[in-house]
Amino acid sequence: MEIGKRQERKMAEFAASAAANTVGNLATEYTSPYLSYFFRYGKIAEDFKNQRNELRLKEERVKNEVDIAVRQAEIIEKDVENWLARVEKELRETQILEDEMDRIKCSKWCLNWGWRHSLSKNLAKKTLIISKLLETCNFPSVGRRAPLQGIEFIITSKDFRDSESSRSALKDIMEALNAKDVNMIGLYGMPGVGKTTLAKEVGKLALEQKLFDKVVMFTMSQNSS
Repeated sequence: MEIGKRQERKMAEFAASAAANTVGNLATEYTSPYLSYFFRYGKIAEDFKNQRNELRLKEERVKNEVDIAVRQAEIIEKDVENWLARVEKELRETQILEDEMDRIKCSKWCLNWGWRHSLSKNLAKKTLIISKLLETCNFPSVGRRAPLQGIEFIITSKDFRDSESSRSALKDIMEALNAKDVNMIGLYGMPGVGKTTLAKEVGKLALEQKLFDKVVMFTMSQNSS
């Protein structure tokens, strides 16, 4: 009787061990990457859409900051340009995946296993890439002010009309440049009398006398705002 009871206990232990192994194998099978991509498709798809929408909003914000910087004649930083190029590429590629998601609308049980696994895997990969892009979009600034390019004013005696009126005008302008309460000087006269040449002579003297670090010159049309 005792022997029979020991045999029964061994058989029960063997059966329990076999059952445990079976459950363990099933758990391993259902946590495999293939089945994980299949059964977690809904969550993966939702995360993908949320992250992609967030990336589009971030891209729009950075582009707005870039537009402002460009209007202020700033140089756009290289890392900002590279980030925008990468975002444009990812949004273009992920649009294909989003279109594929929208084409097939049905429950998870009516989808092809291979299709679900493939799409879910691609969505997960792209979500990871998008997340990394979102982590690197907090730029201190998108641009920096371009250094002013000084103009080398080369005025010859032939160019500058060394007349009494031009010498008087040049003297008045130089005095005005040195005056602390003057912040704008206007020079007017008939066309061809040498206003531009006089302005260049002023720029040349201003640099020689170190009144300014840089002297720039530009043409403004009559229709400018």
